[in-house]
Amino acid sequence: MDEEFLEVNRLRMLGRYKRSKHHLFGNKYDFANWYVGKLEAQEAKCAYCETDIRDIKRLIDNELLQARRVRGGGLRGPNLEIDRDNPFGIYGAENCYLVCYYCNNDKSYTLDSETYKRFFGQARHDFFQHLLNQL
Repeated sequence: MDEEFLEVNRLRMLGRYKRSKHHLFGNKYDFANWYVGKLEAQEAKCAYCETDIRDIKRLIDNELLQARRVRGGGLRGPNLEIDRDNPFGIYGAENCYLVCYYCNNDKSYTLDSETYKRFFGQARHDFFQHLLNQL
């Protein structure tokens, strides 16, 4: 995996660490290193739809997908997000995955990760592949 891609994500996650939410990951450096390790382990793919985040970013850049603006000028969509296995569990290295914004937003607090992946993951992947074929 591209070292620059990993380093950009490591630096981004250093700034995203919130002690109240992510304390089980350790400090901000442990948190950022966990994220990058998970990114490598998942091959930069969403844990649910198994689409590479770089392909999702290409779709956003080519305006085939919309990203969502958030307070502070950020965007949801071009980066993998952290989701908990159990929607009511706490954030920790043992029960979190990296997922795309689109799956994370869709899954929300309504389903556990296994159920979402089983019933919706492949359909989302197929949709993204359909869009990628338009490039």
